[in-house]
This record gives sequence, structure tokens and C-alpha cells, in this order.
Amino acid sequence: MKTTMKQLAAGTFIALLLLVGNVKAEGTEVKASGHESIETSLQLENWMTNEAIWNTNTANAAVFVQETETTLELENWMTNSETWNSAYNFVEESETGMSLESWMMNEKIWDLNSMDSDSELLVENWMTDNNIWK
Repeated sequence: MKTTMKQLAAGTFIALLLLVGNVKAEGTEVKASGHESIETSLQLENWMTNEAIWNTNTANAAVFVQETETTLELENWMTNSETWNSAYNFVEESETGMSLESWMMNEKIWDLNSMDSDSELLVENWMTDNNIWK
């Protein structure tokens, strides 16, 4: 049911696009000058030059209050010797040293002469056929 409704909506939308795209509306243009209104000259009003409106520095000084932070205090856990004592046993990890493994020195792996090489690329007839590349 849902798929049918989606197909019906899509079909209706496409049909509407086809109808709108094929409309030939000739002779209905109106000159743009008929819609233009002539503007009056600009005039200054009192609020535009009122210093109280545009000077925001004096108004903001009264609104904002300087926030102060509380003083820092020492808490018990900060000075407790048990907290900072090295009673916690952290195990320090150590890595083993680097060593050579057998695959690193295997000549069969590193023999570049015996590696498979790609066959030589050849120009084939279809690559240069003018009928194909027109």
C-alpha cells in the first residue's frame, strides 16, 4: 500500500512537471516600469540622531556586574599523605629488545631477481582503430 501511494505521488508529480513545462504563455508580459513606485527622498528623524539610543557604552555599564570567583582552599585529600603515597603498585612495562627473525634474513623472500614480473604491455589493434574512437 505504501509503495503504491509513493508510485502514485511520483507519477502525479512527473505529470504535473510535464504539463507545466509545456505551457506556452505568450503576450502576458507586463513592463517592469509599471510596477515600480517612485521613492520619496530620505529624511532624518529624531530617533536616528538621538545619542541616548546609539550610545550603548553607558547603558551596558549599569547592566553588567563584575563576577568574582571564590577563593581557592585546600581540602583534606589534597594534603593527605595516603593519597599521594606510592602505595598504589603501578607495574612499569618493559619492552623486549629488537631481534632479527628468520624471515628477515631469508634470501628467497628478498630475492628480487626471482620475483614474478608483469608481462610487457603491447599495443593492440583495437587501441588504434579509428572506427572505435570516433
